Formats: sequence, C-alpha cells, structure tokens
Amino acid sequence: MFIGKALRTLREAQRMSQREISEALLVEQSTVSRWENNECRPNVESLIKLAAMFHVSLEDLVEGHVS
Repeated sequence: MFIGKALRTLREAQRMSQREISEALLVEQSTVSRWENNECRPNVESLIKLAAMFHVSLEDLVEGHVS
C-alpha cells in the first residue's frame, strides 16, 4: 500500500493543508501526518471520504496510482 505518498501527492496538487484534511475528516492533524508518513493507515471510512474528496477511486488511492 502506498497511501501515504498518494495522499500527500493529492493534497499538494489541491494546495490543501493537512489541517484542512483533518478538519474535513474530523481527525487530528497529526493523524493526517502519520498517514502521509505511513506510520499508520486510515480506516475504511476515512479512505472512502479521502477518495471522494480527491475524486479518485478507492483502488487508486490504496494502490498509490495517483498523479
């Protein structure tokens, strides 16, 4: 799984901060940072919200097939 790199790529492409992501998903900013650094993984609910937020498929997000 390459969620961390994919998430950071998508977030930066949208010029969003980790804080904005955390507020939209109702998680701590440190949680988003940990996801991006592959220290932990988002739960299924958060993955679904992230995919919708960035208009990518769940598969592309989880497999890191984003650009």
